[in-house]
Amino acid sequence: MEQLFRRSGDIFAAPLDESVLLLNAETGRYHGLNGVAARIWEMLEQPVGEAELVSGLVAEFDVTPEECRREVSAFLTHLRDRGLLSAE
Repeated sequence: MEQLFRRSGDIFAAPLDESVLLLNAETGRYHGLNGVAARIWEMLEQPVGEAELVSGLVAEFDVTPEECRREVSAFLTHLRDRGLLSAE
């Protein structure tokens, strides 16, 4: 079964133009997300698998599935390493 990802519970998000500013309440650190990263963050509101994220982004943006898969995987790792994402 595919691992599902979702936002960690103690994260506050504020839209800022085409970006999103995140505050990790546990660490007090801020994180900025650009347009595509902000879209991924939006998609993580509910538990979602990596394959579903990739297929949604490929449909929305001009990117190959292979490149998208690679970038999404790296971004999910980035979010998890900073305590912004949990896996189920």
